[in-house]
Amino acid sequence: MLPAPPAQIIRIPTYDRARQMVPLITLTTDFGAAGPYVAMMKAVIHRHAPGVQIVDLTHEVAPCNPGEAGFWIAHSYRHFPADSLHLAVVDPGVGTSRAIIAAAHDDQLFLAPDNGLLPLVLPETVPLYALAADWPGRRDWPAPSQSFHGRDIFAPLAAALACGRARPADIGPRLYDPVPAALPAARRNADGISGQVVTVDHWGNLITNIDAALLEDIAAPRVSIGHRDLPLRRTYGEAPPGALLALVNSLGVVEIAWREGNAAAMLGLGRGAPVQVSAGG
Repeated sequence: MLPAPPAQIIRIPTYDRARQMVPLITLTTDFGAAGPYVAMMKAVIHRHAPGVQIVDLTHEVAPCNPGEAGFWIAHSYRHFPADSLHLAVVDPGVGTSRAIIAAAHDDQLFLAPDNGLLPLVLPETVPLYALAADWPGRRDWPAPSQSFHGRDIFAPLAAALACGRARPADIGPRLYDPVPAALPAARRNADGISGQVVTVDHWGNLITNIDAALLEDIAAPRVSIGHRDLPLRRTYGEAPPGALLALVNSLGVVEIAWREGNAAAMLGLGRGAPVQVSAGG
C-alpha cells in the first residue's frame, strides 16, 4: 500500500486578509514584448504581494507616449473589479525629479509618473499624492536603478497599495500642480469636431480621441482624414470588403478602419494624424 501523500501546506498571502478579493493590478507600459522588463516588474510585485493577480493591459504603447497610455487606461479601468490598481510605467523622465503619483477614484487605484498620463484618466477634482523621497528608504527597499523605476519603485509601491498596506494619501504630500494632460482633447470648431489619431491597433485601425458624445448634435456625420471623406457607419459589415469606413468603436470613440484590411498602412497615417468630423450634406 502506498503511503498517504503529505498534507498540502497552504500559504496565506501577505496582503490584508480583511479584503474579500485577491488584489488585482493591471500593467500598462511601453516595454514591448521583447526582453525581460515586464517579467522583472511582475517578479517584484509577486515578491511583495504573493498571490496578487496581474493583468497585462498593454505593453505596446508607443515608446515615451504617456498620452496613449492614459487613453487606454481611461477607456479600460471601469471593466475591472473594485479596488483594482492600475499601474502605468511609460516614463521618459525616469531618474529625474519628476514625481510618482497615486490616486483613488471610482473605487479604483491609480499609480503612474507625473507626466500628463493620469490627467487623461481622472477628473481634475481627484486628489493626487506624490511619493515622498524617503518612502523607499523607510521600507528597506534596495537603492533604485536610475533607469528602471518600474521594477525598483513602482512595482513594490503598487503591491503595497493594492494590498491595502498603504493608501495614496499615505505615500506623500498632495500634488496640486500635476503636469497637464499629455494628449489634447478633441475640440469643437466652426466645421464640427477636430481631433487626432491616438493609437493604431493590431488590425491597423486608426483610433481617435473623438468621443461619441461629441457627435450627438451633428447631422449625418462625415469623417475626414488624409484627404478622405467617409460617412459614419454603424458596423464594419456596412462597408464592402476593401473599403475604408469610419464608425464609433467599442471604446466609444471614432475609428477609421479598412474592411478586412489595414487602414493605417493604406492611408500611410498613424498617431497624431488630424481627424475632422462634420455634418453631411
